[in-house]
Amino acid sequence: MRLTIMPEREFDYLIVGGGSSGCVLANRLSENQNIRVCLIEAGPSDKSWFLKPAISVMYAMKYKKYTSQYFSSPQHNMNGRAIHIPRGKTLGGTSSINGMLYVRGHPSDYDNWAENGNIGWDWQSVLPYFKKSEKNHNFKSSMLHGTDGLLNVRRLDDPNPVNQAYFSSAKQLQFHFNQDFNGTQQEGVGHYQSTMTKGIRNSASVAFLRPVKHRKNLTIMTNIEVEGVSLENGQATGIRVSRGNTKFKIKAKKEVLLCAGSIGSPSILMRSGVGSPSTLSKAGINTIHPLPGVGENLQDHASCTIYVKTSSRSPYGISFPVLPKLAAWGFDYFLRRRGLFASNIMECGGFFKTEKSLQHPNIQHIFMPAFRQPPPNMLAYGHGYSLNTILLRPKSTGSVKIKSPNPSEAPIIDLNMLDAAEDLEALVAAIKTSRQILSSREFSHLKPKEFRPGPQVQTDEDWKEYIRANAQTVYHPVGTCKMGVGEDAVVDSNLSVRGLRNLRVIDASIMPRIVGGNTNAPTIMIAEKGADIIKKTLTH
Repeated sequence: MRLTIMPEREFDYLIVGGGSSGCVLANRLSENQNIRVCLIEAGPSDKSWFLKPAISVMYAMKYKKYTSQYFSSPQHNMNGRAIHIPRGKTLGGTSSINGMLYVRGHPSDYDNWAENGNIGWDWQSVLPYFKKSEKNHNFKSSMLHGTDGLLNVRRLDDPNPVNQAYFSSAKQLQFHFNQDFNGTQQEGVGHYQSTMTKGIRNSASVAFLRPVKHRKNLTIMTNIEVEGVSLENGQATGIRVSRGNTKFKIKAKKEVLLCAGSIGSPSILMRSGVGSPSTLSKAGINTIHPLPGVGENLQDHASCTIYVKTSSRSPYGISFPVLPKLAAWGFDYFLRRRGLFASNIMECGGFFKTEKSLQHPNIQHIFMPAFRQPPPNMLAYGHGYSLNTILLRPKSTGSVKIKSPNPSEAPIIDLNMLDAAEDLEALVAAIKTSRQILSSREFSHLKPKEFRPGPQVQTDEDWKEYIRANAQTVYHPVGTCKMGVGEDAVVDSNLSVRGLRNLRVIDASIMPRIVGGNTNAPTIMIAEKGADIIKKTLTH
């Protein structure tokens, strides 16, 4: 193998990772024409039509061209299963393959961050950054929403009528209808808002990068593997990268900004000699800057699903009798952006508590009016619906640890899911409520039959075994470069890596605790706030 060494290039800011946070930073920092910004992405461009339709969430996560197909280590609390953890590997990152749900979490999530020493990250301080990025099409007069941002947020224009059965059934259990999960309260059931426009995915790349990609002071590099950060005398001076057999360095005159996500960012730090000395030693890397919290504190939302088949063909599905309808949906999509192909399938759901004494919802529902198999298979032959039950505030934490200096070698990802007994207990209580909802007569006109888990699962022990055998994540890894003030913190409240200069982490990995909802909107908020933090340094 012949290795080619390229000459060095220099920019003011190097943004490592072209996902949600990286795209926002590239946009905001390059607003200043005197600043040279370089965005480096490991994957290809996201131009393909393959990623554009809203329905793409049902197949994009399996497609290796645009994803990193990670798997966890065998999970001892989940029957030794290795859990699938796909991450976006293209411009837009996981926002180019995800379910597009726009959920901020609960205000108390951010107040909790601030109460634990992260000054300036309370709800009132972060709300302006949520609003800054948002162009909301449904709540144009709300004080809680933005209407002038770059990210399109809206409810689905043409939801499936089957959703009404879920709402009516939930109402019987005293779950009220909620018009806005990002409004004054989170609890209740309702339609989700999504980051799409007329059936087209509005990823972070589409929203933030494409409008500014022609700026002369912004360079976008794709298919570039980052081997590590160059550190000299406690200061980041650039990055070491490769493309195929070609290796080269890129210098940072001001700062290196890691935006590679909760798996990528700690891995890059460790390959740079920043992390736990014992972990680095096992990977064959010399410790340059000991920081034991790197890669620790991994959190994700555990979930488990009930699947139902129907004789009715009202739910979305694929079958011979509906082939003409599929063709009609295709025409409807290209002409009016409506129908199956304009849906992300995750059209509605809700938030609730498993115990009345809880201050905030600890469970999320995603109701899907389509017949599907467990991930990653997704849409399957037939008709039906499913209800995904998600644990919002897990107590269990895991870790990400590299095995070698080779960036192509996947790290050891130990989700440690369901390690805390209360996590499993909460999921059992919640999924029993989910079955109550699905067993209501409101669904009877669809002639349903629960096929997974099926009627043999009745007791709490039955449910525990079903969860251990079938639970997944909902692809929300956070926390591995924790923001905080303790010894386990990796970054401070300005997102600077503790003990090093000119190096920040700005992505979901900085979350001290996972938020009570989907993580894309909070990640974009983190980047908006991070951009302002950096801009303030330029005025001093």
